[in-house]
Amino acid sequence: MQDFVKLKWVDLVDFDRITLEPVSFIDRLFKKKEADIIWRLPLKNGSEAYLYLLLEFQSGVDKTMALRFASYILNFYASELKKKQEKLPVVFPLLLYNGKQRWDAARRLQDMIELVDPSLREYLIRFKYFTIDIGGFSKRSLVKLKNNLITAIFLLEKARNEKELESVFEEMIGIVKQEADKELINRFADWLEMQLKREHIEGIPIGQIIINKEGSNMLSETLRDIRKKWEEKGKKEGKKEGLLKTATELLKEGLGEDFVRRVTGLPLKEIKKLKKDLGLE
Repeated sequence: MQDFVKLKWVDLVDFDRITLEPVSFIDRLFKKKEADIIWRLPLKNGSEAYLYLLLEFQSGVDKTMALRFASYILNFYASELKKKQEKLPVVFPLLLYNGKQRWDAARRLQDMIELVDPSLREYLIRFKYFTIDIGGFSKRSLVKLKNNLITAIFLLEKARNEKELESVFEEMIGIVKQEADKELINRFADWLEMQLKREHIEGIPIGQIIINKEGSNMLSETLRDIRKKWEEKGKKEGKKEGLLKTATELLKEGLGEDFVRRVTGLPLKEIKKLKKDLGLE
């Protein structure tokens, strides 16, 4: 966290004594789109805080994130009330996002609320979350950082060839294998499987690879499967690119949409869009 959250309070955290909280507050409708991990952070001044990490699986930006994240924090506080403490603890909300679009949603809940009169400003709900947007980092800046799981996650997202994929994948597995908490391992495995699904790669036993003593053999088999599926995906994308090129040439020759559809096999809707983009309507 020190590498990505450049705030003074992080220096107060006693990282040797942090513990994972075995709870989750994700709404059931979003279980396949995100995951949460909560750590209790003892501070060197004798107090404590909590880190609420939200892993966002969606490829696009959710403009309502501030509202949803705030609801998770409130549910966490509701659970803390059962401890009958005099005051509730500080919670640092951290969003980890790796979609293709840059994250441009409101980070403060009050920015989602229409202020009809300035006199109401002090009554707005104040909530802000911190964002780590993977796409905002260059590969060069990431490799300069210390070896940790978040850095490895970022580099995995940017891996585009066999050598990079294998190196980063092995580093991630090695880091996670050192983690004793099974709940954290399971959540990480779920996250990684979601990333592979986004690349249309399914059926990879990530959880088994992490906990299996012979994980290196399984990892090699997994990497072969991933490489094969990436190659298949590349062939399909290449074929699609060729069909679009053919359709473009036919449309420029003035041939009809239905004729282009029969020749290329492309959906009529896609041909119409292509024709519009070419300015041929």
